[in-house]
Amino acid sequence: MATPPSPPPAVIRSLTTFFLGGWDLSICADLILQGIIFAQIAHYTTLYGKDVLTVQAFVAVLLVITTLKSAHGLAILWIQNVEHFMDLNAALSMFTNSWPTQVNLALIALISFYVQVFFCRRLWGISKNVYILGLVVALFVFALVAAIVSCVFTFAGQVKNVTWIEIYTATGLAGDVLLSGSTIYFLLCHSKHALPETAGMLNSITKLTFQSAAPAAVCALITLVVTVAWDRTTPNAYVMLSLITNNMLPKLYAISAMWTINSRRSIRQAHSSTGQDSTTATSNTRHTTQTAIELSAPWLSSDWGTASHV
Repeated sequence: MATPPSPPPAVIRSLTTFFLGGWDLSICADLILQGIIFAQIAHYTTLYGKDVLTVQAFVAVLLVITTLKSAHGLAILWIQNVEHFMDLNAALSMFTNSWPTQVNLALIALISFYVQVFFCRRLWGISKNVYILGLVVALFVFALVAAIVSCVFTFAGQVKNVTWIEIYTATGLAGDVLLSGSTIYFLLCHSKHALPETAGMLNSITKLTFQSAAPAAVCALITLVVTVAWDRTTPNAYVMLSLITNNMLPKLYAISAMWTINSRRSIRQAHSSTGQDSTTATSNTRHTTQTAIELSAPWLSSDWGTASHV
């Protein structure tokens, strides 16, 4: 059986630079972000040692799955740069012939979905709107299914996997935008009818929501753009950028979640005494029905009120 001809040197150079180099840089970025997550979790354990069990469990699972994802990335680096050190063709075919690389998108989607569920519960506590929440959850579930379908096609060696990667990226981005926009909208609505100290806290949470969601949303947008613009015939910088941003995305989600959790104490302390001197006795005895919804949310009542004082 005749050996298939080797690709032209220019193609080999492009594959090595943009594909293998993209994997190297993406996993390095993953490890850097994982270091930030370790620091955030260490900060959490210091400040919130007596936090409610549900939040502690969420943080513990987040620590495990993000650490495993980094270990998975190191395994890919080992296979690419050590086992296939003298076999360039084997290294270049990892995406279709090596299971650690083939399941990468599914792992990314699972971690992202785990964090998205956290923010969906937060949205429910703030809005109590079953229609918006249902739409957001449906988008995230469909994105997860699309990622799994893409992996199935990858194992089967079918080019349809690229189409499902685009579907996953677009659906996830749509869910992120709707989730963040809805959260900010309901926080702004409730702040208009809250007591001064509560309104200040809600405004701070609104600002925090925008700041913490922005990095992941921008990363998801870049991933979608470069995935659609990627020329399938010749490796180029779009391939490298797609690999980097795709692998960064779940870690940015995790950082966003820990940023939100760790900010409870500072926001609570910053607004705990706001308006105490200027608030009259009448306003102190004012009926608090209008603020019940924002203070009944699990991330704003027991967690913000009790855990932030430990």
